[in-house]
Amino acid sequence: MVDISAQTFVQLYSKLAATFSVRDAVGDDSPSMLSVMIPGLYINQHLDVNDPQTQYYISNALSPTLECSWILREGVGTVTDIYKSILDGKETPLVSLTPGQKQELDEAMAYLFLPDDEPTPAYEAYQTYELKYLEALDAYEQAWSTEQNGGANVPPNIIAELELASTEWTELGHKGDVERALRIVSEYEALEPALYWARLADLYRRWTRVAGTDSEFQLIHSLPPYEQWFSEFGWTDFHFDDKDFANQQRSGAVGTESGCSCGCPTANPPPGFLASASGDFRRDARRIEGEPLRFVLACRLRRVEIIRPWMNTDLFFSRAWRWSPASVSYGNMVSTGGDLAGSVVPTGRMPVLPQTAVLARDVKIEWQDDGTLFRELAAQAAAGDELAFGPFRLTGAAFDSGHIDMPDPQLFGFLSVILPKCPNPDPNLQWPEWQIMPSMFPRISPLTTTKTS
Repeated sequence: MVDISAQTFVQLYSKLAATFSVRDAVGDDSPSMLSVMIPGLYINQHLDVNDPQTQYYISNALSPTLECSWILREGVGTVTDIYKSILDGKETPLVSLTPGQKQELDEAMAYLFLPDDEPTPAYEAYQTYELKYLEALDAYEQAWSTEQNGGANVPPNIIAELELASTEWTELGHKGDVERALRIVSEYEALEPALYWARLADLYRRWTRVAGTDSEFQLIHSLPPYEQWFSEFGWTDFHFDDKDFANQQRSGAVGTESGCSCGCPTANPPPGFLASASGDFRRDARRIEGEPLRFVLACRLRRVEIIRPWMNTDLFFSRAWRWSPASVSYGNMVSTGGDLAGSVVPTGRMPVLPQTAVLARDVKIEWQDDGTLFRELAAQAAAGDELAFGPFRLTGAAFDSGHIDMPDPQLFGFLSVILPKCPNPDPNLQWPEWQIMPSMFPRISPLTTTKTS
């Protein structure tokens, strides 16, 4: 027998993944993964961004390590912890650049970064117009999925806005020049180890902050910045109804979890249409009885790009470092790399790197039934239970018979890049040879015997 609520969650996730361009994460070995919370977290809209405590709060909210899973599962530690362990515990090859390569690298770095390591105007424009393009692409992908599922055709203005955003990213965002410089930096920077690692360590120190008396953290920025998260601009309209339920192509990422194959049938989705919980939602989630005859979910979605000015993400893709045998991390894998196309999910201390937080607001659900659902909702709300629809938290929402409305913004998931095998040192590079020296071990005295009378 088909579990309609569980299937609703699968189809809702699949359309969300399609909207964020991660439709076929398994079959096509996409480098991205959408991980959704069960349920999301409401966001305080009135924080002072100049307060170190606020900076600490935002930086920690955007810095979890995640498993490679469609349902968000946090790992041990933070992204900062993993990055710092590499800075402290790496070993580098015995290599250097030729004069010509070094000149190319210097020119590329100068094009991307100012002397204080802040992005140049060209690189800032690239990031700004990239985000505008991604927002336009989200709107197009959502509309395209709706059309494919039997809904309205993609509106002409959405196509025009995507074309304009692509043109602006190319021309005003200096797309070709910036990406050319990024390729040079990615290829050459780690092959000048002394300068490269010294720069990374200096960046890390300069972006270290302290909140209170002892809460040390690495400052994280976002695009758009926190104070613009709640503006009216930059949101994508999202729509999910019974046509999407019936026709949405199932995302290849459904069922993906560390420790099991992608699409594993034992990776059961949580309750789908409406669910409530007392205490720990993830443990106690239970479906509210009564399936609707027809329903529509509408909300607005927003990307928040995570910017870590103290981090060079090329490090996770570089083959020009390995763990030092003297490091406490020796033998650990940041990521096994996995093979999603072959149904092997990457594991390790940080198999995916969260790069985008996904927000929702103005969540509205309308349905038709015999009134059972409303009575259930009223009873659960009166009992103080949490309420949710898939990843969307609805606790405190206004509702009546056939309608529920939650306008408050919430963080409901992350888009992450799937990391390759890391570390994965290149055997063609020359590496230091470790030799066992007598001084590494205590001197062992010859055995002696004592003559007794």
